[in-house]
Amino acid sequence: MIKNITVLRTKKIIAILSAVFIAGILFLTASCEKESPVSVEDDRVIVEEEKEDVTEEMEEPGKVTWKLSTREEQWVDMEELSLLDEYDGQRIHVTIDQSSKKQEIDGFGGAFNEKGWEALLLLSPEERDEVIKELFDPESGAKFNICRVPIGASDYATSRYTLNEVENDFDMENFSIDRDREYLIPYINAALGYRPDLKIWASVWTPPTWMKTNGEFDGGNMKDEPEIYEAYALYLARFVEEYGNEGIDIFAVAVQNEPYIETNYPSCLWTPEQFLVFIRDYMGPLFEERNLGAEIMLGTIQNGDYSLFPKTVLSDPVAHDYVSIVGFQWSGVNSVAETRVNYPDKRIMQTETECGNFYWKPEEFDPDCPQNDWKYGVHTWGKVKEYFDEGVNSYLLWNIVLDEEGKSIDSERPWPQNAAVVVDKQTKEVIYTPMFYAFKHFTFFVESGASYIDSAATGVEAVSFLNPDGEIIVVVQNSEEEAKEIRIGTSEYWFDVKIPEMSWSTFVIPVE
Repeated sequence: MIKNITVLRTKKIIAILSAVFIAGILFLTASCEKESPVSVEDDRVIVEEEKEDVTEEMEEPGKVTWKLSTREEQWVDMEELSLLDEYDGQRIHVTIDQSSKKQEIDGFGGAFNEKGWEALLLLSPEERDEVIKELFDPESGAKFNICRVPIGASDYATSRYTLNEVENDFDMENFSIDRDREYLIPYINAALGYRPDLKIWASVWTPPTWMKTNGEFDGGNMKDEPEIYEAYALYLARFVEEYGNEGIDIFAVAVQNEPYIETNYPSCLWTPEQFLVFIRDYMGPLFEERNLGAEIMLGTIQNGDYSLFPKTVLSDPVAHDYVSIVGFQWSGVNSVAETRVNYPDKRIMQTETECGNFYWKPEEFDPDCPQNDWKYGVHTWGKVKEYFDEGVNSYLLWNIVLDEEGKSIDSERPWPQNAAVVVDKQTKEVIYTPMFYAFKHFTFFVESGASYIDSAATGVEAVSFLNPDGEIIVVVQNSEEEAKEIRIGTSEYWFDVKIPEMSWSTFVIPVE
Protein backbone atom coordinates (compact mmCIF):
# COMPACT_ATOMS: atom_id res chain seq x y z
CA MET A 1 0.00 0.00 0.00
CA ILE A 2 2.78 2.35 0.93
CA LYS A 3 4.52 1.49 -2.36
CA ASN A 4 1.47 2.42 -4.45
CA ILE A 5 1.11 5.76 -2.63
CA THR A 6 4.74 6.56 -3.32
CA VAL A 7 4.28 5.85 -7.02
CA LEU A 8 1.19 8.02 -7.19
CA ARG A 9 2.94 10.89 -5.43
CA THR A 10 5.88 10.61 -7.80
CA LYS A 11 3.58 10.73 -10.83
CA LYS A 12 1.82 13.83 -9.49
CA ILE A 13 5.12 15.61 -8.90
CA ILE A 14 6.28 14.81 -12.43
CA ALA A 15 2.97 16.04 -13.86
CA ILE A 16 3.20 19.28 -11.90
CA LEU A 17 6.79 19.88 -12.96
CA SER A 18 5.93 19.18 -16.61
CA ALA A 19 3.05 21.61 -16.48
CA VAL A 20 5.27 24.30 -15.00
CA PHE A 21 7.96 23.65 -17.61
CA ILE A 22 5.50 23.83 -20.52
CA ALA A 23 3.93 27.00 -19.14
CA GLY A 24 7.37 28.58 -18.89
CA ILE A 25 8.17 27.73 -22.48
CA LEU A 26 4.84 29.14 -23.68
CA PHE A 27 5.45 32.36 -21.75
CA LEU A 28 8.93 32.82 -23.18
CA THR A 29 7.69 32.13 -26.69
CA ALA A 30 4.94 34.70 -26.39
CA SER A 31 7.40 37.26 -25.04
CA CYS A 32 9.82 36.71 -27.92
CA GLU A 33 7.04 37.08 -30.47
CA LYS A 34 6.05 40.42 -28.98
CA GLU A 35 9.60 41.76 -28.84
CA SER A 36 11.01 40.47 -32.13
CA PRO A 37 8.65 38.96 -34.62
CA VAL A 38 10.52 36.93 -37.24
CA SER A 39 8.97 35.38 -40.33
CA VAL A 40 10.27 33.02 -42.95
CA GLU A 41 10.09 35.90 -45.41
CA ASP A 42 12.43 37.97 -43.23
CA ASP A 43 14.93 35.12 -43.28
CA ARG A 44 14.81 35.10 -47.09
CA VAL A 45 15.49 38.89 -47.27
CA ILE A 46 18.58 38.49 -45.10
CA VAL A 47 19.85 35.66 -47.29
CA GLU A 48 19.22 37.67 -50.48
CA GLU A 49 21.10 40.68 -49.08
CA GLU A 50 24.03 38.47 -48.26
CA LYS A 51 23.96 37.09 -51.80
CA GLU A 52 23.97 40.63 -53.25
CA ASP A 53 26.97 41.60 -51.13
CA VAL A 54 28.86 38.58 -52.38
CA THR A 55 27.85 39.31 -56.00
CA GLU A 56 29.08 42.91 -55.73
CA GLU A 57 32.39 41.72 -54.42
CA MET A 58 32.73 39.29 -57.35
CA GLU A 59 31.83 41.77 -60.16
CA GLU A 60 34.42 42.24 -62.92
CA PRO A 61 36.05 45.72 -63.29
CA GLY A 62 34.24 46.30 -66.60
CA LYS A 63 34.62 46.07 -70.36
CA VAL A 64 36.89 48.06 -72.67
CA THR A 65 35.40 49.31 -75.95
CA TRP A 66 37.63 49.16 -79.03
CA LYS A 67 37.41 51.07 -82.32
CA LEU A 68 39.75 49.89 -85.11
CA SER A 69 40.89 51.17 -88.50
CA THR A 70 43.08 49.16 -90.89
CA ARG A 71 44.03 49.67 -94.52
CA GLU A 72 41.26 47.29 -95.52
CA GLU A 73 38.47 48.59 -93.29
CA GLN A 74 38.08 51.77 -91.26
CA TRP A 75 36.15 52.74 -88.15
CA VAL A 76 35.09 49.27 -87.06
CA ASP A 77 33.53 48.41 -83.69
CA MET A 78 35.42 45.45 -82.30
CA GLU A 79 34.32 43.03 -79.61
CA GLU A 80 34.61 44.45 -76.11
CA LEU A 81 37.64 43.39 -74.09
CA SER A 82 37.64 42.13 -70.52
CA LEU A 83 39.32 44.36 -67.98
CA LEU A 84 41.12 42.30 -65.36
CA ASP A 85 42.58 43.16 -61.96
CA GLU A 86 44.58 40.06 -61.02
CA TYR A 87 48.08 40.61 -62.38
CA ASP A 88 49.79 37.43 -63.55
CA GLY A 89 53.31 38.83 -63.88
CA GLN A 90 53.33 39.08 -67.68
CA ARG A 91 54.86 42.11 -69.41
CA ILE A 92 52.72 45.23 -69.89
CA HIS A 93 53.46 46.92 -73.23
CA VAL A 94 51.47 50.12 -72.70
CA THR A 95 51.50 51.48 -69.15
CA ILE A 96 49.12 54.32 -68.32
CA ASP A 97 49.56 56.61 -65.36
CA GLN A 98 46.10 58.12 -64.83
CA SER A 99 47.37 60.11 -61.85
CA SER A 100 49.80 62.12 -64.03
CA LYS A 101 47.36 64.76 -65.29
CA LYS A 102 49.14 67.28 -67.52
CA GLN A 103 47.72 69.95 -69.85
CA GLU A 104 43.98 70.31 -70.41
CA ILE A 105 42.71 69.53 -73.92
CA ASP A 106 40.71 72.23 -75.70
CA GLY A 107 39.90 70.29 -78.85
CA PHE A 108 40.59 69.57 -82.51
CA GLY A 109 39.77 70.95 -85.94
CA GLY A 110 41.16 72.33 -89.17
CA ALA A 111 41.08 75.30 -91.54
CA PHE A 112 38.37 76.82 -93.69
CA ASN A 113 39.83 77.75 -97.08
CA GLU A 114 38.23 78.93 -100.31
CA LYS A 115 39.46 75.93 -102.27
CA GLY A 116 37.79 73.64 -99.75
CA TRP A 117 34.36 75.20 -100.27
CA GLU A 118 34.98 75.24 -104.03
CA ALA A 119 35.49 71.47 -103.89
CA LEU A 120 32.36 70.98 -101.77
CA LEU A 121 30.30 73.00 -104.28
CA LEU A 122 30.92 70.19 -106.78
CA LEU A 123 28.53 68.07 -104.73
CA SER A 124 24.77 68.18 -104.41
CA PRO A 125 23.46 70.04 -101.36
CA GLU A 126 22.62 66.70 -99.72
CA GLU A 127 26.08 65.24 -100.37
CA ARG A 128 27.77 68.43 -99.20
CA ASP A 129 25.74 68.40 -96.00
CA GLU A 130 26.76 64.79 -95.36
CA VAL A 131 30.45 65.75 -95.53
CA ILE A 132 29.96 68.68 -93.17
CA LYS A 133 28.06 66.41 -90.79
CA GLU A 134 30.85 63.82 -90.87
CA LEU A 135 33.36 66.51 -89.89
CA PHE A 136 31.45 68.55 -87.31
CA ASP A 137 28.51 66.64 -85.88
CA PRO A 138 29.10 66.28 -82.12
CA GLU A 139 27.33 62.91 -81.97
CA SER A 140 28.36 60.88 -85.01
CA GLY A 141 30.99 63.00 -86.75
CA ALA A 142 34.63 63.80 -86.10
CA LYS A 143 33.42 66.44 -83.61
CA PHE A 144 35.71 69.28 -84.79
CA ASN A 145 35.28 72.17 -82.33
CA ILE A 146 38.11 74.62 -83.19
CA CYS A 147 38.74 75.96 -86.69
CA ARG A 148 40.86 78.56 -88.43
CA VAL A 149 39.83 81.10 -91.07
CA PRO A 150 42.20 83.27 -93.14
CA ILE A 151 41.99 87.06 -93.12
CA GLY A 152 42.38 87.72 -96.83
CA ALA A 153 44.01 85.16 -99.10
CA SER A 154 45.87 82.10 -97.88
CA ASP A 155 47.78 79.79 -100.22
CA TYR A 156 44.47 77.92 -100.66
CA ALA A 157 42.36 80.88 -101.73
CA THR A 158 41.07 80.72 -105.30
CA SER A 159 43.11 83.88 -106.03
CA ARG A 160 45.09 86.59 -104.21
CA TYR A 161 43.26 89.32 -102.29
CA THR A 162 43.13 91.28 -99.03
CA LEU A 163 40.20 93.00 -97.38
CA ASN A 164 41.40 96.51 -98.21
CA GLU A 165 43.62 97.18 -101.23
CA VAL A 166 42.91 100.90 -101.30
CA GLU A 167 46.35 102.39 -100.76
CA ASN A 168 46.94 104.40 -97.59
CA ASP A 169 43.38 103.90 -96.34
CA PHE A 170 44.56 104.24 -92.77
CA ASP A 171 41.03 104.64 -91.42
CA MET A 172 39.82 101.44 -93.15
CA GLU A 173 36.95 103.24 -94.87
CA ASN A 174 37.12 100.72 -97.73
CA PHE A 175 37.48 97.62 -95.59
CA SER A 176 35.13 94.91 -96.87
CA ILE A 177 34.44 91.20 -96.34
CA ASP A 178 32.27 90.94 -99.48
CA ARG A 179 34.69 88.42 -100.98
CA ASP A 180 34.30 86.16 -97.94
CA ARG A 181 30.54 85.95 -98.44
CA GLU A 182 31.16 83.86 -101.56
CA TYR A 183 33.23 81.04 -100.05
CA LEU A 184 34.38 81.34 -96.45
CA ILE A 185 31.24 82.53 -94.70
CA PRO A 186 28.96 79.87 -96.31
CA TYR A 187 31.58 77.24 -95.39
CA ILE A 188 31.65 78.41 -91.77
CA ASN A 189 27.87 78.68 -91.53
CA ALA A 190 27.49 75.11 -92.81
CA ALA A 191 29.76 73.93 -89.99
CA LEU A 192 27.95 76.06 -87.40
CA GLY A 193 24.74 74.31 -88.43
CA TYR A 194 26.10 71.16 -86.81
CA ARG A 195 28.38 72.75 -84.27
CA PRO A 196 26.94 76.06 -82.97
CA ASP A 197 29.64 76.16 -80.29
CA LEU A 198 32.45 75.97 -82.88
CA LYS A 199 35.37 78.19 -81.83
CA ILE A 200 36.78 80.12 -84.80
CA TRP A 201 40.06 82.00 -84.87
CA ALA A 202 41.65 83.98 -87.68
CA SER A 203 45.12 84.67 -89.09
CA VAL A 204 46.66 86.73 -91.87
CA TRP A 205 48.89 85.40 -94.65
CA THR A 206 49.47 88.83 -96.15
CA PRO A 207 48.51 92.28 -94.89
CA PRO A 208 47.22 94.72 -97.52
CA THR A 209 50.01 95.13 -100.06
CA TRP A 210 50.47 98.84 -99.31
CA MET A 211 51.57 97.91 -95.78
CA LYS A 212 54.53 95.90 -97.13
CA THR A 213 57.96 96.88 -98.41
CA ASN A 214 57.52 95.19 -101.81
CA GLY A 215 53.90 96.20 -102.45
CA GLU A 216 53.06 92.62 -103.47
CA PHE A 217 50.86 89.83 -102.12
CA ASP A 218 53.75 87.37 -101.98
CA GLY A 219 56.77 87.92 -99.76
CA GLY A 220 58.14 91.26 -98.65
CA ASN A 221 58.50 92.71 -95.16
CA MET A 222 56.00 94.42 -92.93
CA LYS A 223 56.77 98.14 -92.91
CA ASP A 224 58.16 99.25 -89.59
CA GLU A 225 56.11 102.45 -89.35
CA PRO A 226 53.73 103.60 -86.59
CA GLU A 227 50.92 104.64 -88.94
CA ILE A 228 51.15 101.26 -90.70
CA TYR A 229 50.93 99.44 -87.37
CA GLU A 230 47.92 101.56 -86.39
CA ALA A 231 46.18 100.81 -89.67
CA TYR A 232 46.95 97.10 -89.44
CA ALA A 233 45.59 96.85 -85.90
CA LEU A 234 42.40 98.53 -87.13
CA TYR A 235 42.32 96.11 -90.10
CA LEU A 236 42.30 93.14 -87.70
CA ALA A 237 39.75 94.74 -85.38
CA ARG A 238 37.40 95.46 -88.28
CA PHE A 239 37.61 91.83 -89.33
CA VAL A 240 36.43 90.70 -85.89
CA GLU A 241 33.63 93.25 -85.90
CA GLU A 242 32.40 92.54 -89.43
CA TYR A 243 32.36 88.79 -88.89
CA GLY A 244 30.47 89.42 -85.67
CA ASN A 245 27.87 91.30 -87.70
CA GLU A 246 27.50 88.12 -89.78
CA GLY A 247 26.79 86.12 -86.63
CA ILE A 248 30.27 84.58 -86.53
CA ASP A 249 32.23 85.14 -83.33
CA ILE A 250 36.01 85.22 -83.73
CA PHE A 251 37.51 84.01 -80.48
CA ALA A 252 41.17 84.79 -81.32
CA VAL A 253 43.34 86.54 -83.91
CA ALA A 254 46.93 85.67 -84.87
CA VAL A 255 49.19 88.47 -86.13
CA GLN A 256 50.79 86.67 -89.08
CA ASN A 257 51.10 83.17 -90.52
CA GLU A 258 54.71 81.95 -90.44
CA PRO A 259 56.39 85.37 -90.05
CA TYR A 260 59.87 83.97 -90.69
CA ILE A 261 59.22 82.48 -94.15
CA GLU A 262 59.03 84.32 -97.48
CA THR A 263 57.08 82.33 -100.07
CA ASN A 264 55.66 82.51 -103.58
CA TYR A 265 52.13 82.62 -102.22
CA PRO A 266 50.60 85.22 -99.87
CA SER A 267 53.12 85.83 -97.08
CA CYS A 268 54.96 88.52 -95.15
CA LEU A 269 58.15 88.68 -93.09
CA TRP A 270 58.19 90.10 -89.56
CA THR A 271 60.98 90.31 -87.01
CA PRO A 272 60.32 89.20 -83.42
CA GLU A 273 60.83 92.80 -82.33
CA GLN A 274 58.12 93.95 -84.74
CA PHE A 275 55.73 91.38 -83.28
CA LEU A 276 56.48 92.70 -79.80
CA VAL A 277 55.95 96.35 -80.70
CA PHE A 278 52.80 95.65 -82.69
CA ILE A 279 51.10 93.53 -80.02
CA ARG A 280 52.19 95.68 -77.07
CA ASP A 281 51.65 99.16 -78.49
CA TYR A 282 48.97 98.77 -81.16
CA MET A 283 46.94 95.57 -81.40
CA GLY A 284 46.52 94.97 -77.67
CA PRO A 285 45.45 98.51 -76.76
CA LEU A 286 43.08 98.80 -79.75
CA PHE A 287 41.37 95.46 -79.09
CA GLU A 288 40.93 96.56 -75.49
CA GLU A 289 39.69 100.02 -76.46
CA ARG A 290 37.10 98.62 -78.88
CA ASN A 291 36.02 96.04 -76.30
CA LEU A 292 36.53 93.13 -78.66
CA GLY A 293 35.96 89.67 -77.28
CA ALA A 294 38.72 88.23 -79.44
CA GLU A 295 41.91 87.08 -77.74
CA ILE A 296 45.37 87.71 -79.18
CA MET A 297 47.40 84.76 -80.40
CA LEU A 298 51.17 84.92 -80.62
CA GLY A 299 51.36 83.04 -83.87
CA THR A 300 51.51 81.27 -86.05
CA ILE A 301 55.14 80.34 -85.35
CA GLN A 302 56.77 77.72 -87.54
CA ASN A 303 60.31 78.33 -86.26
CA GLY A 304 61.59 76.08 -83.49
CA ASP A 305 63.86 78.66 -81.88
CA TYR A 306 62.22 79.61 -78.59
CA SER A 307 64.43 82.68 -78.18
CA LEU A 308 62.90 84.37 -81.23
CA PHE A 309 59.14 85.02 -81.06
CA PRO A 310 58.00 83.32 -77.81
CA LYS A 311 60.71 84.70 -75.55
CA THR A 312 60.92 88.13 -77.21
CA VAL A 313 57.19 88.81 -76.93
CA LEU A 314 56.22 87.01 -73.73
CA SER A 315 59.14 88.27 -71.66
CA ASP A 316 57.75 91.78 -72.03
CA PRO A 317 55.24 92.21 -69.17
CA VAL A 318 52.82 94.39 -71.15
CA ALA A 319 52.78 92.21 -74.26
CA HIS A 320 52.59 89.13 -72.04
CA ASP A 321 49.30 90.29 -70.57
CA TYR A 322 47.77 90.92 -74.00
CA VAL A 323 48.60 87.44 -75.31
CA SER A 324 46.52 84.48 -74.14
CA ILE A 325 47.35 81.86 -76.79
CA VAL A 326 50.58 80.81 -78.48
CA GLY A 327 50.25 79.09 -81.85
CA PHE A 328 52.92 76.74 -83.25
CA GLN A 329 53.11 74.68 -86.43
CA TRP A 330 55.70 72.57 -88.25
CA SER A 331 59.12 72.96 -86.52
CA GLY A 332 57.51 75.17 -83.88
CA VAL A 333 57.02 71.96 -81.92
CA ASN A 334 60.59 72.44 -80.68
CA SER A 335 59.50 75.56 -78.76
CA VAL A 336 56.37 74.12 -77.17
CA ALA A 337 57.87 72.53 -74.06
CA GLU A 338 59.93 75.59 -73.12
CA THR A 339 56.95 77.87 -73.65
CA ARG A 340 54.82 75.58 -71.49
CA VAL A 341 57.37 75.62 -68.66
CA ASN A 342 58.07 79.36 -68.73
CA TYR A 343 54.52 80.55 -69.39
CA PRO A 344 52.10 77.99 -67.90
CA ASP A 345 49.27 80.53 -68.00
CA LYS A 346 49.19 80.49 -71.83
CA ARG A 347 47.13 78.12 -73.93
CA ILE A 348 49.21 76.48 -76.65
CA MET A 349 47.73 75.45 -79.98
CA GLN A 350 49.19 73.37 -82.79
CA THR A 351 47.78 75.49 -85.60
CA GLU A 352 48.48 73.57 -88.83
CA THR A 353 49.42 69.93 -89.33
CA GLU A 354 52.14 69.10 -91.85
CA CYS A 355 50.53 68.69 -95.26
CA GLY A 356 52.76 65.95 -96.68
CA ASN A 357 54.01 65.42 -100.25
CA PHE A 358 57.11 67.40 -99.32
CA TYR A 359 58.75 69.01 -102.34
CA TRP A 360 62.13 68.99 -100.59
CA LYS A 361 62.07 65.19 -100.72
CA PRO A 362 62.44 64.52 -104.48
CA GLU A 363 62.14 60.76 -104.06
CA GLU A 364 58.63 61.20 -102.58
CA PHE A 365 57.30 64.43 -104.13
CA ASP A 366 54.52 64.21 -106.72
CA PRO A 367 54.08 67.54 -108.56
CA ASP A 368 50.69 66.53 -109.96
CA CYS A 369 48.70 65.31 -106.98
CA PRO A 370 49.08 64.47 -103.27
CA GLN A 371 49.33 60.86 -102.17
CA ASN A 372 46.64 60.97 -99.47
CA ASP A 373 47.81 57.48 -98.56
CA TRP A 374 48.22 55.38 -95.44
CA LYS A 375 51.81 56.53 -95.04
CA TYR A 376 50.65 60.12 -94.71
CA GLY A 377 48.04 59.03 -92.18
CA VAL A 378 50.82 57.43 -90.12
CA HIS A 379 52.84 60.65 -90.40
CA THR A 380 49.91 62.76 -89.19
CA TRP A 381 49.18 60.42 -86.28
CA GLY A 382 52.80 60.75 -85.23
CA LYS A 383 52.68 64.56 -85.37
CA VAL A 384 49.56 64.60 -83.18
CA LYS A 385 51.34 62.46 -80.61
CA GLU A 386 54.50 64.55 -80.80
CA TYR A 387 52.71 67.84 -80.19
CA PHE A 388 50.60 66.53 -77.31
CA ASP A 389 53.68 64.94 -75.76
CA GLU A 390 55.31 68.39 -75.83
CA GLY A 391 52.35 70.08 -74.16
CA VAL A 392 49.80 71.62 -76.57
CA ASN A 393 46.15 72.07 -75.62
CA SER A 394 44.73 71.59 -79.12
CA TYR A 395 45.65 70.23 -82.55
CA LEU A 396 44.43 71.38 -85.97
CA LEU A 397 44.66 70.00 -89.46
CA TRP A 398 45.44 72.27 -92.39
CA ASN A 399 42.99 71.81 -95.29
CA ILE A 400 39.93 69.85 -94.25
CA VAL A 401 38.62 69.41 -97.81
CA LEU A 402 40.29 69.69 -101.25
CA ASP A 403 39.84 68.30 -104.73
CA GLU A 404 41.98 65.41 -105.91
CA GLU A 405 44.75 67.70 -107.23
CA GLY A 406 45.09 69.60 -103.97
CA LYS A 407 47.18 72.39 -105.51
CA SER A 408 47.99 75.69 -103.83
CA ILE A 409 48.30 79.07 -105.59
CA ASP A 410 52.10 79.11 -105.29
CA SER A 411 53.24 81.02 -108.39
CA GLU A 412 56.30 78.82 -108.98
CA ARG A 413 55.32 75.46 -107.51
CA PRO A 414 51.60 74.89 -106.92
CA TRP A 415 52.39 72.40 -104.17
CA PRO A 416 49.77 69.56 -104.12
CA GLN A 417 48.84 68.93 -100.50
CA ASN A 418 46.90 66.27 -98.62
CA ALA A 419 43.50 66.76 -97.00
CA ALA A 420 41.16 64.89 -94.68
CA VAL A 421 38.44 64.71 -97.33
CA VAL A 422 38.91 64.67 -101.12
CA VAL A 423 36.25 65.45 -103.71
CA ASP A 424 37.04 64.08 -107.17
CA LYS A 425 36.25 66.78 -109.74
CA GLN A 426 35.40 64.27 -112.47
CA THR A 427 33.47 61.56 -110.65
CA LYS A 428 32.18 63.74 -107.75
CA GLU A 429 33.21 60.90 -105.44
CA VAL A 430 33.85 61.82 -101.79
CA ILE A 431 36.90 60.12 -100.30
CA TYR A 432 37.70 60.08 -96.60
CA THR A 433 41.46 59.68 -96.62
CA PRO A 434 43.49 57.59 -94.15
CA MET A 435 44.54 60.82 -92.45
CA PHE A 436 40.89 61.55 -91.68
CA TYR A 437 40.58 58.29 -89.76
CA ALA A 438 43.97 58.68 -88.06
CA PHE A 439 42.75 62.01 -86.72
CA LYS A 440 39.22 60.87 -85.90
CA HIS A 441 40.65 58.22 -83.60
CA PHE A 442 41.55 61.19 -81.39
CA THR A 443 38.81 63.71 -82.08
CA PHE A 444 35.82 61.42 -81.62
CA PHE A 445 36.85 60.18 -78.18
CA VAL A 446 38.92 62.88 -76.46
CA GLU A 447 36.54 65.43 -74.99
CA SER A 448 37.09 69.13 -74.44
CA GLY A 449 38.27 69.45 -70.85
CA ALA A 450 40.12 66.13 -70.88
CA SER A 451 43.68 65.91 -69.56
CA TYR A 452 46.73 64.48 -71.27
CA ILE A 453 48.21 61.72 -69.09
CA ASP A 454 51.53 59.91 -69.26
CA SER A 455 51.83 56.56 -70.97
CA ALA A 456 54.88 54.48 -71.85
CA ALA A 457 54.77 52.07 -74.77
CA THR A 458 56.96 49.39 -76.33
CA GLY A 459 56.21 47.63 -79.61
CA VAL A 460 53.52 50.17 -80.54
CA GLU A 461 52.94 53.92 -80.16
CA ALA A 462 50.34 55.20 -77.71
CA VAL A 463 48.85 58.45 -76.41
CA SER A 464 46.50 58.59 -73.41
CA PHE A 465 43.94 61.04 -72.06
CA LEU A 466 41.64 61.25 -69.05
CA ASN A 467 38.16 62.49 -69.96
CA PRO A 468 36.22 64.71 -67.54
CA ASP A 469 33.92 61.80 -66.60
CA GLY A 470 36.89 59.62 -65.63
CA GLU A 471 37.08 57.46 -68.75
CA ILE A 472 40.62 56.74 -69.95
CA ILE A 473 41.18 57.08 -73.70
CA VAL A 474 44.14 55.20 -75.18
CA VAL A 475 44.97 55.81 -78.86
CA VAL A 476 47.37 53.26 -80.34
CA GLN A 477 49.21 53.10 -83.66
CA ASN A 478 50.84 49.98 -85.08
CA SER A 479 52.82 51.24 -88.06
CA GLU A 480 54.52 47.93 -88.78
CA GLU A 481 53.65 45.16 -91.22
CA GLU A 482 52.95 42.60 -88.54
CA ALA A 483 50.28 42.23 -85.87
CA LYS A 484 51.22 42.83 -82.24
CA GLU A 485 49.89 40.99 -79.20
CA ILE A 486 50.10 43.51 -76.40
CA ARG A 487 48.94 44.13 -72.87
CA ILE A 488 47.65 47.57 -71.85
CA GLY A 489 47.52 48.40 -68.15
CA THR A 490 46.67 51.13 -65.67
CA SER A 491 47.68 51.17 -62.03
CA GLU A 492 44.77 48.85 -61.22
CA TYR A 493 43.61 47.01 -64.34
CA TRP A 494 44.90 45.53 -67.56
CA PHE A 495 43.69 43.84 -70.73
CA ASP A 496 45.20 41.86 -73.59
CA VAL A 497 44.61 42.62 -77.27
CA LYS A 498 46.02 41.70 -80.67
CA ILE A 499 46.64 44.85 -82.71
CA PRO A 500 46.50 44.25 -86.50
CA GLU A 501 49.34 45.39 -88.71
CA MET A 502 49.18 48.95 -90.04
CA SER A 503 46.30 50.05 -87.85
CA TRP A 504 44.92 52.67 -85.51
CA SER A 505 42.98 51.74 -82.41
CA THR A 506 41.16 53.68 -79.72
CA PHE A 507 40.36 51.99 -76.42
CA VAL A 508 37.93 53.42 -73.90
CA ILE A 509 38.59 52.18 -70.37
CA PRO A 510 35.43 52.74 -68.29
CA VAL A 511 35.07 54.78 -65.14
CA GLU A 512 36.00 52.76 -62.05
